Amino acid sequence: MGITIEELIMHKGLYGEVKKYDNGYRIVYFYEDGHHEMGAYCKSIEGFMVSFTKSDPIEDDDDIPEFISTEDLLNRYLTRLPKVSAVAIFKTDGTMIAKKDREKLFI
Repeated sequence: MGITIEELIMHKGLYGEVKKYDNGYRIVYFYEDGHHEMGAYCKSIEGFMVSFTKSDPIEDDDDIPEFISTEDLLNRYLTRLPKVSAVAIFKTDGTMIAKKDREKLFI
């Protein structure tokens, strides 16, 4: 897979700024050609649900969908991103929490 801790903890912004994340979680997207991309960072897995709000800006906590499970979360990412072949949740220490391949997507 080739995911490094350096990739999980570092974020390069649009203007070249670099931020180092603390303990938390990252979404990682995998593609058919073998490359991967780092996605969002959150301090908790449940925090990724902010990505699935229907309103922007978020006006109330009720705008954020309820966290059901890591499988539901991964299904949401795969449904939203049709070019991604798999998606995973990693701890910033390099531990993979869960991964879901597109061919195993059941909604």
